[in-house]
Amino acid sequence: MASASPLKDIDEQYLQCCICMEQLKEPKILPCLHRYCQECLKKIVKKGAKKIECVTCREVHTLPKGGINGLKTDFNTKNIIEFIQLQDSVKVDPLRTCIHCNKKQEASAFCFRCNDFLCETCHEFHASSAMVKDHHPHIFSLSEAEAANLTIQKLSSLKVAPRCRTHPEKLSELCCTTCGNLPICVPCTFGEHRGHNLEEVKSLAKIQREMLRGKIADLLQYKEKAYSMREEIKKTKDKLELNVDQESRKLREQLDREGERIKKEIHDAEKKLNTKRADLEKRMKEETSARKKQLEKEMRESRERYEQPCREEQQEADLNFRRLKEENTKVRGKLEGGLRVMNNEIQELLASIRTQKDENVKKIKELSDHFDDIVKKFENVTATADYIFAAQNDWTDVQCIPDVCRAVDLLREEAKRDSPGMGDLSGVKIRGLSAGVTVRGKVGISEDVESVIDLHIKESRYITDITGNEVGTIVITGWTSDYQTYIAVITKAEVLQQQHIFPEKKYHIAKCSFLSRYLIAVICGGNQVGIYDIRDQSRRFIRLSDVIMNCPTYQQVSSVTTDPVNDHIIVGCDSRDVYVFNSELEHVKTTKLPDVIKFAGDIAMYKGNLFVCDSSETRRAFAVALKQTASEVKYEFTKPMAGGSNRYPCRLCIDQNGYIYMLWMRSGGRSLIVQYTKDGGQIELEREVDGTHDAIAIIAVQTKQGEKLLLPTDRTNKLLTYGLT
Repeated sequence: MASASPLKDIDEQYLQCCICMEQLKEPKILPCLHRYCQECLKKIVKKGAKKIECVTCREVHTLPKGGINGLKTDFNTKNIIEFIQLQDSVKVDPLRTCIHCNKKQEASAFCFRCNDFLCETCHEFHASSAMVKDHHPHIFSLSEAEAANLTIQKLSSLKVAPRCRTHPEKLSELCCTTCGNLPICVPCTFGEHRGHNLEEVKSLAKIQREMLRGKIADLLQYKEKAYSMREEIKKTKDKLELNVDQESRKLREQLDREGERIKKEIHDAEKKLNTKRADLEKRMKEETSARKKQLEKEMRESRERYEQPCREEQQEADLNFRRLKEENTKVRGKLEGGLRVMNNEIQELLASIRTQKDENVKKIKELSDHFDDIVKKFENVTATADYIFAAQNDWTDVQCIPDVCRAVDLLREEAKRDSPGMGDLSGVKIRGLSAGVTVRGKVGISEDVESVIDLHIKESRYITDITGNEVGTIVITGWTSDYQTYIAVITKAEVLQQQHIFPEKKYHIAKCSFLSRYLIAVICGGNQVGIYDIRDQSRRFIRLSDVIMNCPTYQQVSSVTTDPVNDHIIVGCDSRDVYVFNSELEHVKTTKLPDVIKFAGDIAMYKGNLFVCDSSETRRAFAVALKQTASEVKYEFTKPMAGGSNRYPCRLCIDQNGYIYMLWMRSGGRSLIVQYTKDGGQIELEREVDGTHDAIAIIAVQTKQGEKLLLPTDRTNKLLTYGLT
């Protein structure tokens, strides 16, 4: 706002109290630069309270010793309001009692030094008399009150210096910067302000205006960022709506396709049954006709000789038809059951989508409110500064500018903070479904290894873990020949896309798990947890002992999994403690595993259950229901017979049908893949791993050829592939 800004251009809301919604009366300004009527603030603050919450921005401020009365008065705003009230009062009743002649007649001017009205005659005398020469700059002709070009600067020039607080009969002439730019008179310099830092108001105001201009210029660098974030939030919300609609439509379309396919299979089965039945009936008629002809030829033979074979053949035909019908009923029941399962699963996914949408909408609203608040603060700060620059009232400036500068500094620090990523809030995370997948019977594992892929990971000495995401990207962690940690990213086409070697010895990454399409959660040797971005290789790590109170310093992290639906990272340890973090690596909760579990060697989360491989001396595996601070065993996984008690559960994964696969190891023997049922830990089948390779981990991923089990080898730098049929 230029210094010549017309008074009529002032935004009415700037002069309005947000509590009573009326024009400000005795405006008090908070450190956040929001203004309220003094009496309104007294109504919302309890007697004896030491803090006050701003009604507009909700910031909490400490009250000065005098409480509400001790808050600073916004003199700049007060001056504008007083002048507007002066204008309004003259419009209502132009007759006023003149301060000189004491006659009630139409007012011609207002003397701000006398703080009263003048009639036309006294106005001329007042403006020309040498007796009141010091009043001349402060006389305002009411004929100018309605002028369109009347500026804030003109109004400011009419105001007189404030009176000294100690000597109210005297006008202030200096500022005591030691006492917070307090206006004082000359006698005060020999009294209570003796030895203080005293400044001439004009030079001090000039310095502070320049300082404020510099701070405002610096602040404006971040203004565009705040405005662009609001636009990005809007785009994110629109994209979330679009993604939810698309994902929901895909699921419903998939259910419709499966329904049509299953109906066709039921129809074909019925048609096949009817065809076989017609064939049986036709054959029976033909055989019966032949029997009758033979009977006519052999009329003298006994009736029993004819009827007995017919009865036997009829019984055999009936038996065959019953078998066909039973088989058809089983097929139909299986298909209809599969359709019900798929329908239930899709309804769960739709419910999950709705829940995630509600949570994301809530987070988006919080971000939107946050950045709306920042933008409003920008507008309030810049408007306040503009009015200060427009007024150029030295006394007002030295009183107001220090508070404005503090508010600018706080807002700049708030605006400088990194903006949260919007990408994760625009989408929903669901477990994928393939056409027909839920109506299949048991899922089998190929008898032999389908392929052995050479990973071509440079200098790889050990592979420690493997993880995959919904689009087929695979991440492998391990150690190089000189014991540096690496993370290798492999595309769906089984091509090494990138390899990041950590030169820092402190990052001994042991396990990993995808948190989202591009972010993986990792644990490092010792007690570190981190997040790694495969797009730009950025990473962030924390120590458990730094963020969790009473966390044992000797505790070692041993396993990690993720719960993408809740955006959680779940970390197991060499004890019964399980730690849950959010995607910002903030600690959410700590849960104790049941007493029967000693060590979480590997973990996986699925539909609210935590599957745990206890590779300690117990050599057992469990499904656990996590509670807020404790947990309970839902069931124990059956231990495979092959290999006896020497086998222990090492790693596990879940396919898209919900079947669980566990890698059971045996010292000096071949690893064993065990497939378990979806809901009870019973063994479906077992498959020994190719004896020429030493598998170290297992994951299930979707490929162009269907879903596969991938097993990286410990030292040979290979990837074994088993098909799921």
